[in-house]
Amino acid sequence: MLSANAIIIAAGVVMIGLVALGRARGSSGATILAWCALTGAVAWILALTLFPIPIDPGLWRFQRRFGDVTLVPFRTIRSQLAFGLRESEARQLLGNVALFVPFGFLLPAAVRACRRPWALLVAAAAFSVLIETLQAILPGHTTDVDDVILNTAGAALGFLAFSVAVWVAGRRRTPEERTVREPAASSAG
Repeated sequence: MLSANAIIIAAGVVMIGLVALGRARGSSGATILAWCALTGAVAWILALTLFPIPIDPGLWRFQRRFGDVTLVPFRTIRSQLAFGLRESEARQLLGNVALFVPFGFLLPAAVRACRRPWALLVAAAAFSVLIETLQAILPGHTTDVDDVILNTAGAALGFLAFSVAVWVAGRRRTPEERTVREPAASSAG
């Protein structure tokens, strides 16, 4: 059985590489920290969603029926809400949202291109689809399109928190700092 320890060790090695690369390129400490935190968030998501991975070849039968794959949007969410949320179902729904909140917060902090809402949502949905695809292949996992919807909603909440944090940080600057950092208006008429 391949445990989540493998992904944690790999994330640690990647973080060391990011620090070395960032320092060599002259990146700011905040940028390096954002990349390392994003790496940790991605490792955490992978550890929770894909591991443990069985190594036993008997479990890797490719005649597997895909009965544990749900491709109808909102089917699982609707059925869980219709019959009342039990603790395990509420944990599953809220967990899928909460799992991607750090990703939605840290991705725009690390990658400028993901500071546009649509870019972040596409990246979050693509990452979630990748995870669900791997879960369809790995024995002992289930795949549900509702997980992609919930994960993307969680990333949207994280992006909202990031946007508020950036706005608050901008409001805390003094008028002199805002004048220095903002481009001067053109005097050409």
